[in-house]
Amino acid sequence: MGLQKGEFVLINYTLTVLDDTQEKVIDTTYKEIAEKAGLKTENVVFEPELVIIGEGFVIKPIEDVLVEMNENEKREFVLEPSQAFGERDPKNIVILPARELSSRGVIPRVGEEVEIEGRRGRVIRIGAGRVTIDFNHPFAGKKVKVELTLEKILKDDAEKIRELFHRWFRNIPKENIKTEIAGDTVKIEVPTSIFLIENAFTLLSGFVRDVQRHFENINNVEFVAKVPIERPKKEEEKKGEVAKEESKESSAGQESVSQESRAEAKEEQ
Repeated sequence: MGLQKGEFVLINYTLTVLDDTQEKVIDTTYKEIAEKAGLKTENVVFEPELVIIGEGFVIKPIEDVLVEMNENEKREFVLEPSQAFGERDPKNIVILPARELSSRGVIPRVGEEVEIEGRRGRVIRIGAGRVTIDFNHPFAGKKVKVELTLEKILKDDAEKIRELFHRWFRNIPKENIKTEIAGDTVKIEVPTSIFLIENAFTLLSGFVRDVQRHFENINNVEFVAKVPIERPKKEEEKKGEVAKEESKESSAGQESVSQESRAEAKEEQ
């Protein structure tokens, strides 16, 4: 029957661009693969990704394969250029006067990316006062190998909401997010570090909209952030701790003397 629209799943994947002479990993959920491929790993969370079927979390050719998979199943397949980053289009290669770029504050250099009127392109040639820019995607015209694993199909609503929250707040580890559903209310316990995240309120608003969209039975969302209060120790407690330490030291000293006495007795024998 396959996965249905609206189902929550966790996937792992690796995307590799296939060239005539080499293969290049361009994205992955595995840290060891990313490190080996020279991809950025600092401040990047490597773990299974949440996908909601039919919501555009992955491109359609990949989702078409995903919906036919079973839990814990792994598949490897190749996307044609038209299914991945598109075919190369000669119309996307544009020649501009160098002075036009200079007037925009852009100093063109071969191989570097530039942005012109909201479009990003790569400078491929400079000469005779003109600059040639390729606005095709860097991987246009190339096939892409996909290694895809369906790690888990989520059934429990509380777990789904935790994964959805984590998708909005990637830097908060899943183990620090607790969700509980009672009636039409979901309570989410989060660490106080959430207050240090830039645009936290905007992210929370987006998360609440997603809950509203995907969970018809939830009408209220409660956020709980526990802040432990550390109080100065009372004088009596301090004295008690000092007495305990002195008692430990005394016991240790007696044990040492006892060991020395036994050693001397053995020598006399």
